[in-house]
Amino acid sequence: MLKKVYSIILTFLSFSLKTILFILLLAIFFGVYFIVGIINEAKKEMIDVSKIRKKIPIQSSEFFSIDNKRVAKVYVENRYWIPINEIPNSVKICLIASEDERFYVHKGVDFLAVLRGIIDIIQKKEVTQGASTITQQLARILFLTPEVSIRRKIKEALIAVELEKNFSKQEIMEMYLNLVYFGEGAYGIEAASRVYFGKSAKQLDIPEAAMLIGLLPAPSVYSPYVNYNMAKQRQLYVLRRLVELKYITPNQYQIYKNYPIKLKREKLEENNLLYPYYTSFVIQNFKKITNIDYESLKTLGLKVYLNLDTRIQDDIQNIVKSEIDKNRKSYNVNQCAVILIENYTGRVLTMVGGYEYKISDQFNRAYQAYRQPGSVFKIVVYTTALKYGFTPNTIVEDRVYTYTGADGKPYSPVNWDKRYWGRMTLADAFAFSRNTVAVYLANNVGIDNVIKTAYDMGVKTQLEPYLSTALGSSVLTPLEVATFTSVIANYGYLIDPQFVSKVEDRYGGVIFYSQNTYKQVIPYEVASNMRVLMKAVVDKGTGYSAKIQGIDCYGKTGTTNDHRDAWFAGFTDDFTCVVWVGNDDYSQLYNVYGATLPAEIWKKSILAAYKYYTKKNDQRREILLKNEQSKNTTTFINENTQDKNNENTFTQNTKTNNRQTSSTTTVDYNTFPWENTTEE
Repeated sequence: MLKKVYSIILTFLSFSLKTILFILLLAIFFGVYFIVGIINEAKKEMIDVSKIRKKIPIQSSEFFSIDNKRVAKVYVENRYWIPINEIPNSVKICLIASEDERFYVHKGVDFLAVLRGIIDIIQKKEVTQGASTITQQLARILFLTPEVSIRRKIKEALIAVELEKNFSKQEIMEMYLNLVYFGEGAYGIEAASRVYFGKSAKQLDIPEAAMLIGLLPAPSVYSPYVNYNMAKQRQLYVLRRLVELKYITPNQYQIYKNYPIKLKREKLEENNLLYPYYTSFVIQNFKKITNIDYESLKTLGLKVYLNLDTRIQDDIQNIVKSEIDKNRKSYNVNQCAVILIENYTGRVLTMVGGYEYKISDQFNRAYQAYRQPGSVFKIVVYTTALKYGFTPNTIVEDRVYTYTGADGKPYSPVNWDKRYWGRMTLADAFAFSRNTVAVYLANNVGIDNVIKTAYDMGVKTQLEPYLSTALGSSVLTPLEVATFTSVIANYGYLIDPQFVSKVEDRYGGVIFYSQNTYKQVIPYEVASNMRVLMKAVVDKGTGYSAKIQGIDCYGKTGTTNDHRDAWFAGFTDDFTCVVWVGNDDYSQLYNVYGATLPAEIWKKSILAAYKYYTKKNDQRREILLKNEQSKNTTTFINENTQDKNNENTFTQNTKTNNRQTSSTTTVDYNTFPWENTTEE
């Protein structure tokens, strides 16, 4: 009986083993068939990996100041490409120890690691991401999606083999270390080093490199900014692997594991824009300035060299904040804009667009605020008058004039002091900002001609064709005022403000270079005479408070009738500077005139510029030479000589018309206390 039972059991076991063996063989067959099918399918979809040599990886573009500081960056992916020969060995050995110890041996796929991964899949009944070589990870970064599946694993392996055929190990490592994500928005080892340690990857030591490489399996989870303890454990794991592979000794491990890690974001990594009034202007107008589109700017790794001088920008921004803080209550003033341009080159060294740039207040008043320029616009009016035959010595009369306004009603401009000084030279009328004379001149030469002169001198905003425009009733930006003021500083040449010096591609090739265009829009003699007028403003007129000992200063004050805007526009032989103060809500200022707060800020701004730049008066030779070549030069006007008794010119250029009245209030201007004049 027992023998029969035993026989039955043996028969059953024999059948079961055969069945199991059959099932196993069947599973292997279909498994192999399935895998072969995937492989064949993947081969049909195979990518020509050699084409990536022509593929330009996305990189951050950087902006540099004239004093060689990184001041801005623009990107889709925060990445800075660094050649393999500049990546320190500390990074390379940590990567190999942590991610792929047989990197220099395998041909793209580590089959032992793959087998281990497949067993893991079977045992755990799930697909994991382990066992991928550096080359396989690169294949995933370059060509595949983050999908987790056997199908993707096989494609990954096939692409890795092709990568190894087409690229050297050094090239593969360079691509990987520049493309892989390290967390905190950092792509590539260079960006990671700046984000976590505030320095270039070239300076990474072994403990720092170990911490960064340790982040790779899950950078968002292991980030030391998120969980320092987990990041430390990952660092220790990499260091232990270095010991196992004999890259470092056990004694070195003991030293490195206690090495103090100092996390520090590079300043620019905390905020993508430093000096945002200047840099945001350039970024927003980049296409217009360089003819390079924004998409290229944020993806091609360009290097943009600005004319910004951060030293002067810092000083002037501090001057603005200090003066506003000091005078906020007494003057009811909250905002200010300053533009500083280097004469003869057009380089914009400073653009301060307000009291302080904030996320909640990004308004750049230097070019976005359209404000009435007041008497500063008289620079254009008098320039036009000089073009049409007036001279600094022409005798004019400060009296009541009545014109027919655009609405048909009488229009009679008044002076700031409600007084009329009678007969005086054109130079004195300008120096003491007599409104009646300015409108008289505009009426005499034609307001349309005044407006045309403004456009010729760089004004872009449409101006109203009314006589009140002569007194600055049409709005302009501080940048426009600085532009037309610089024309006089440059002896009649319009040099468009230059914000960008050059742009280089990622390889160092220059793809944009700023070439100054000198366009003579005002005759040399006219501009020279305007310099006479503007120097008198500072020497004895309304701009006397802007006078600087030892520096020839030229300027014009401006204050609107309703005291909502106050200006000082002027220049030295080296710099043109324009200052505006006011309030965004157009509320009135308290006793602020162009000769007070704006002149004070202007004076301090000019002195700040001369801290870093020496006088270069001989630069004007370039302008004078161009004048000689273009035969626009007659004789150089001596700025210290005036013929105040030239009444013939007055008779010749003054034509009484039906719109003028004869009522006059006489003041003996020869005894007027010029030096005390601070208003207009």
